[in-house]
Amino acid sequence: LEEEIKNINDSLNSKSGDLVEASRQRDNLKQKMNVLRGDFSKTEQDLISIKNKINNTINEMENLSFIPNGIKKVLNEKTLSGIHNIIGNVINIDSKFSKALDVATSSCKNFIITEDEESSKKAVEYLKREKLGRATFFPLSVIKERYVDTETLNSIKNDPSFIAVLSDLVEVDDRYKNIIKNQLGTVLVSTDIDSSNILSRKVNRRYKVVSLDGDVINVGGSITGGSINKFGKSSITLQQELDNLKEQENIKNDEKESISEEINKLNAEVSKKDDEYFNLSREEVNLKEQLTNKFNVLNSIKDNLSNINSGITSLKQIVNNTELSYEQELYEKYLEKNTLKEKISIKIKSLNNEIDNLKKEIDEENALYKLKNSEVRSLEKEKNEIDIRLSKIDSILDNMLNILNEEYQLTYEKARDNYSLSIDSDEAREKVTLYRSNIKKLGMVNIDSIEEYERVNTRYEFLCSQKDDLLTAENSLLEIMREMDDVILEELTRTYEEVDLEFSKVFKELFKGGNAHLALTDPSDMLTTGIDIVASPPGKKLKSISLLSGGEKTLTAISLLFAILNVRKIPFCLFDEVEAALDEANVETFGKYLDHYKNKTQFLIITHKKKTMEYADTLYGITMQESGVSKLVSVKLNEHVDSVN
Repeated sequence: LEEEIKNINDSLNSKSGDLVEASRQRDNLKQKMNVLRGDFSKTEQDLISIKNKINNTINEMENLSFIPNGIKKVLNEKTLSGIHNIIGNVINIDSKFSKALDVATSSCKNFIITEDEESSKKAVEYLKREKLGRATFFPLSVIKERYVDTETLNSIKNDPSFIAVLSDLVEVDDRYKNIIKNQLGTVLVSTDIDSSNILSRKVNRRYKVVSLDGDVINVGGSITGGSINKFGKSSITLQQELDNLKEQENIKNDEKESISEEINKLNAEVSKKDDEYFNLSREEVNLKEQLTNKFNVLNSIKDNLSNINSGITSLKQIVNNTELSYEQELYEKYLEKNTLKEKISIKIKSLNNEIDNLKKEIDEENALYKLKNSEVRSLEKEKNEIDIRLSKIDSILDNMLNILNEEYQLTYEKARDNYSLSIDSDEAREKVTLYRSNIKKLGMVNIDSIEEYERVNTRYEFLCSQKDDLLTAENSLLEIMREMDDVILEELTRTYEEVDLEFSKVFKELFKGGNAHLALTDPSDMLTTGIDIVASPPGKKLKSISLLSGGEKTLTAISLLFAILNVRKIPFCLFDEVEAALDEANVETFGKYLDHYKNKTQFLIITHKKKTMEYADTLYGITMQESGVSKLVSVKLNEHVDSVN
C-alpha cells in the first residue's frame, strides 16, 4: 500500500506541479496581456494628447500668439512702411542647436528689423500714440555686423571643444545677415559646460560661449545654467516643436501597431495554455480519485501534519517572545532619546537667556553712545557760537579801523607809534571833543550844537560800551585760544611720540629690518613745526626719503599709515590701490599685516593685486554679461573655502 501511495503521490505531485506551472504561465500571459492593453490604451491617450498639441502649435503659428501684442500690432500695421519682421522669424537652425539658439536669442528674438532709421522712428511714434508699450528696432541701414576676430578664430578653430560661431550655424536671408551677425557673430558654440569653460579661457573671456544644453559662459567668466524654461516662442521654436510632435506621433503609431500584434500573439498563446490546463486538470482529478481509495493512509498523513503544526505553533510562540524583547529594547531607547531631548531643550533655554542678556548690554552701550554723541554736538554748537562772536568782533574792529582811516587819515600802526596817550583815553576823548567844539565856535554859530552834542555824546557812550565789550570778549577769546593751544600742544606731543614709536616697529616688521622714525623741523614750536619722515631700509643708509624707490616709498607710507591706525583705532578704513606700486612679495607682506586688524577694523580695499584679494573675506566686482549692462558680483571667500575643505 505504501508503494502504491508513493507512486500515486509522485504522479499527483508531478501533475500538480505541471498544473501549477501551466496556471502560472497562463496567468503570466494574461497579466502581460493586461499590461499590453494598458500600454495600448495609454498610447492611444498619448496620441490624442500629441494631436491636440499639434493643433495648438499650428494655431499659435497661424495667430502669432507668441509675439507681444505691441510688436504684433507694428508688424500688422499697414500704415507703417519699412517694417520687415522680428529676428526670431527670419532665422532657422538644425534641431540639435535649437537650445543654444534659444538661449542666445532670448533677449533679441522679438527685436523688429526695419528698413532704415526713419521707419524705426515712425514705428516708435506709433507705439507711443497707441500706448502699446516698447519695442527695439534694428534698421538695416545702420546696424553693422560683428564677428569673432580672425586671430581668436584661428586659435580655436581646431579645438575639439569648439563647434562653430552661432551665426554660421543659422540659415538666414542674405539681406538680414548683418543683423544676425551683429547679435550672434560673437557667440561661440561648444558641446557641454566643461568644454565651454575651456573655450572661454582660451578666448580670455572676451566672447560668450553657449553649450548645446543651453549653459552659458558670459563675457567676463560668469556662468548661467540649470534647467531650461522657455524664453519665449518664435516661429523657429514652434516649427521645431511641431516637427518633434509629429515625430512623436509617428513613434506612438508604430508602438500602437506593435502592441496590437503582441496582443494577438498572446491571445493565441493563452488559448493554447487553456487547453493544456484543461488536460492537466482532468488527469489530476483521476489521480485524486485514486487517492480517495487510500483514505486511511491519508488520515495517517494528517496525523503527522497535526504534529508538524504543533511544532510550528511552538516556534511561533518563541518568535512572539523575541518580538516582545525587541519592543522593550525600543522603548528603553525611546526613553533615552526623550531624556536627551529634554537636556537639549534646557540648553536652548539657557542660550536664549544669554542672548537676552547680551541684547540688554548692547542697548546700554547704544544709550551711552547716544549720550556721548549729544555731548559732542553740544560742544560743536558752543564752538560755532564762539566763531560767530569772533566774526562779529572782527567786523567791529574793521569798522573802527575804517573810521581811523577816513576821519583821521591814520593807519593803526602810525597812530600807535606817533600818537601814544599820556593820559587816560576817556580824558583824551573829552579834550578832543572840547577842541573840536572850540574850533567850531570860531566859525559860524551852530544853533544845533546842543542837539549835535547830545547825539555825539550818546554815540560816544555807546561806542565806549562797545569797546569795553570788545576788549572783554577779546581777552576771553585769547584765554580760550591759550587753553586750546595748551591742549593741542599736549595732545600733539603725545600723539607724535606714540606714532613715532609705532612707526619704527611697523617699518621694521614690513621691511624685515631697517630703521625709521619721525623728525620735527622745529621742535621748539610744536604748533607750527613740520614733520619729516626718515627711513632707511635694511642694507641702505639714506639721508632723504626722496632717494627711496617707488615701491619703498609706498611701503614706507603704508608703514606710517598702519602706525597711525595702531595708535588711533578706527572701525572702518577705505584703501584705494595703496599697494599698486608694490611687488608680489611686499604685497603678500601687506596682506598678512592686514590680519592684525581682524575683528578690529573693517577694510574696504580697491585693488588689482590678486595677492591682496587672497586675504579678503568678500570680493566685489563689476561684470558686463551683456553689452552696456553692468552687474555687481560678490563672492564670500570664507564660505567657498569651507565648502572646498
